[in-house]
Amino acid sequence: MGRGSLAIAVSAACLLIGYSIAIGPYDWMHRDNFDLIMEKMISVDEKNCKEMSIDSLRLPVNTLGQVPKFNVLPQIVVFPNRTKLIHLHNMALNRGYFFSYILQRLNESEFDFPLLPGFMYYYLSSAATVTSAPGLLNGSSILFDTHCQYANWFPTILNFNQTLPLFGPKAWRLDDYQDNVNWLREPTNNTIIVEDLGAGPNHNYTARWHRLNPLFLYDPDPRIKIDFIPDLRTDNQAKHQYDYNIYNSSSPGVMGKTPNVTRRFFGPPSPGIQENYHPVYFSRPYFDCGRTNMWLVSSVGPVIDFMRRYTVSTSDIDFRRIDFDPCKRGVESPDHTYLSGVARCGSTTTCEPLPGYGFQRGGYMCHCLPGFRYPYWQNGPFLGRNIEQASDEEAKRFECIPVRWRIHRLTQSGISNSGTGNRRRKRSADDVKLLVQLMRLYNASSMTELRVRAEEHDRQDQQAAAQAKLQRTGVRRFVQLAKSAVSAAVSYLKNATGGSSAARNSTASPSIVSTKLLPRHPLPEATQRLLDERKSRVKRNIETIADYGEQNIYYLGRLSSFSSDRYNAVKALMRQYVSITPENCGAQPPDRLVLPGEVGFGADKQFEVQARTALRLAHFLSAFQQNVNPDEIYGGVHGDKYLNEHQIYGEVFSNIMADHWILSSGVYYDRDAFFNPKLRNKVEYFGPTAYKLGSEQRTDQKQRELSFVAEDAAGWEAARAYYERDWFKLLKERWASNTYGLEKFVTKPFVRFDLNGTSSKPFQRFPIYYRAPRYEDIYWSKPYFDCNKDKDPNKRHLNAWVITVAVPFFGISPYKSLEFSGVVTVTVPLSKMDINMCPSNFYEANYFKNTAPCHYETTYCVPIINNRFALDSYKCECRQGYEYPFNDVSIWFHAGGMVSQNYEKMVNNEQNYYRMLTCREGSASSLLPTLAAVALALVSPWLTGQLTF
Repeated sequence: MGRGSLAIAVSAACLLIGYSIAIGPYDWMHRDNFDLIMEKMISVDEKNCKEMSIDSLRLPVNTLGQVPKFNVLPQIVVFPNRTKLIHLHNMALNRGYFFSYILQRLNESEFDFPLLPGFMYYYLSSAATVTSAPGLLNGSSILFDTHCQYANWFPTILNFNQTLPLFGPKAWRLDDYQDNVNWLREPTNNTIIVEDLGAGPNHNYTARWHRLNPLFLYDPDPRIKIDFIPDLRTDNQAKHQYDYNIYNSSSPGVMGKTPNVTRRFFGPPSPGIQENYHPVYFSRPYFDCGRTNMWLVSSVGPVIDFMRRYTVSTSDIDFRRIDFDPCKRGVESPDHTYLSGVARCGSTTTCEPLPGYGFQRGGYMCHCLPGFRYPYWQNGPFLGRNIEQASDEEAKRFECIPVRWRIHRLTQSGISNSGTGNRRRKRSADDVKLLVQLMRLYNASSMTELRVRAEEHDRQDQQAAAQAKLQRTGVRRFVQLAKSAVSAAVSYLKNATGGSSAARNSTASPSIVSTKLLPRHPLPEATQRLLDERKSRVKRNIETIADYGEQNIYYLGRLSSFSSDRYNAVKALMRQYVSITPENCGAQPPDRLVLPGEVGFGADKQFEVQARTALRLAHFLSAFQQNVNPDEIYGGVHGDKYLNEHQIYGEVFSNIMADHWILSSGVYYDRDAFFNPKLRNKVEYFGPTAYKLGSEQRTDQKQRELSFVAEDAAGWEAARAYYERDWFKLLKERWASNTYGLEKFVTKPFVRFDLNGTSSKPFQRFPIYYRAPRYEDIYWSKPYFDCNKDKDPNKRHLNAWVITVAVPFFGISPYKSLEFSGVVTVTVPLSKMDINMCPSNFYEANYFKNTAPCHYETTYCVPIINNRFALDSYKCECRQGYEYPFNDVSIWFHAGGMVSQNYEKMVNNEQNYYRMLTCREGSASSLLPTLAAVALALVSPWLTGQLTF
């Protein structure tokens, strides 16, 4: 019995016996599903994987959670922990659309046969998918069915109608720590192996016995219905069809008014919101034995053609890099997985997953439930990484303290009667004003003095009676003591001020009025006793940043600020954003159609998936142009041909079709950088640009979503010429004279030894080197409104607020040096971007920072994600030592919309309760201290005049 089988047998035996084995370092950490997955994963390695069964190399079906679904992606909330899976989804679909398009577009005659992608196109395209997404993707492949690939790189062996038995180029990232080309022995993540899976031993990946086949072809996830692999549909009407129009340019600045190409092609399905099938299938996690020797998850998309093909495109990701939701979910919840409920939050807290942890414990935080608050030693939510390291004694400290006395939320018309308690009796206005004035005159509220006295009674009662009797007796004593003290204080204030109305209406500040300014009347005995017995407090000096000491993100101190001027500027900007529409944008001055660059702060993180789509195409173009020479012949194998316009149009079409958030995509060549293989000369300007506009002549909304248009941007008029745009000029100025800083990538291609693929061998040019930009080299434009000012139907504009993402790509000059060749762009909608109104560091160029009007003395600001480009996307949570006072059953914070609304009313001198949207000082677990805070919170609005009933 192997080591893995023995571990599984021992685990099963323990479960049958009924023992709950604690696999953590402490006894309180009980065994759960995460431990079972870890035991199965560590029992398999590259040495014993070939001896283990298929079931031992796979994890349960529902281990993977938060799986993206094509037809609901535009509507769902895409949290940061789902970004990796969405990119995995989009890349498989992207390659599926491209190869569906190009294999049909160039399969109409024998004259198109040489223009089909060669083996270098397949190899470098798969490698670029991996190099452009370190940490996101670990592999990419295109797998053809038996005798379905027409290989134009064997022109002397294969005729037009002959095919390869199998062809499956797959690229994956190599751990190049000990690679022979890595002389420095420093891992770079930039070495890629590309191998034809259809060559060599066990090359029949379509067979049932093949180890890869059951992982995604014959073992589909029951949560995702997949019925097009293999594609057995013989009726063309059953396949999804996509219309596309292409407008070519006859010369720079001249665009045709009618499309030169009007065609239709079959592609991966595009289901509607009500349809239950999806174009991308996610495999269960499996061990990639013999190649990467890692636990992977694959996304699989179909390649549709005229014929009945069994062709798929795949993308792989390291399973350990995928975030999972450890919080407890209901069985019927779509987020319920095999790992749901492994978070170790307490009974008084609620769980929230955190991104960036991958497959490890601690990727969560525990918030207090409504009606509870954090202990005085806790600053913000309990972090999962701290809970997972806690000992048996420390584990008991990750619980919240109940808020024993909560008030009903105040409204402008009175106290809401949402609870079961009786409505409060209205107090005398004179008594209320006198009481609050007394609290201010003594520079410390009488309630604070009563709190000290109440704590003493509480300690005495705990020693004398049980907890139930303690609460009843403590409340009764506190009420009696409060009544006597308040009565004495009010009587004294009347005598001290002579009962004048001017004194009763005084609102002097505590820093101005003190006990030294009071008349010479003696203090009542009860009040004097409270003042004598109070504990002395020393005010902390926190005038400088150094005085804060070690703080975390939940305590910003005086660094937390609110700028009313910035708030007004943000409101004016949002009015500008809303006021400009496609109907009136033509009448606007140019400066009104551009927003400040700081408005796009955070776009590089929120649109990372879309930016890496452009980066993938830039990597591919750079690799192809730097390594492909059509005149090279390797024995009986031709390298590849020049890139043709059909391939470039197919790439930009696939970018906009595979991602809902990409409105347009383009490849813009520099002057004389594109060589047209048909004309056998260089083209002055060439800029294929695809739009997700649909056909305006069609009334069927579904058909409009399946229609796309493209044009050659070389035909744009001089005022709109792409080589005069900021994103093109700036990138050209940066890279045209100096290419220092580009990343170096190494690709190791293995090709088949003969036509039938009996074995595999290294390619004659082994390895292949090329340089390409990094993610940090991407240019992000200012937000602007892409307006069709002339209302010309022959001009294609997005007519929306957008941001353009631009990436340069590079070729080889006649002098064998790197040269700037052009720019790849994708355009994303500004409406999909979140804004952050919370305080942030001074060096962050965020236009919206410091515009959340929270009460930073008692609260701190937390941004709310996926609220799109709208204000009030924040919440004000209680700071350390404070508690949420209202009796809300679902929230424990002040919503940003309510805070901003009441702040504006306060500025406009309208009726509001902005001053009530704070947190009160947290007290002990007894009821007694909280009554004082409740009384103070209730009487303050009457005194300040901010709330009337």
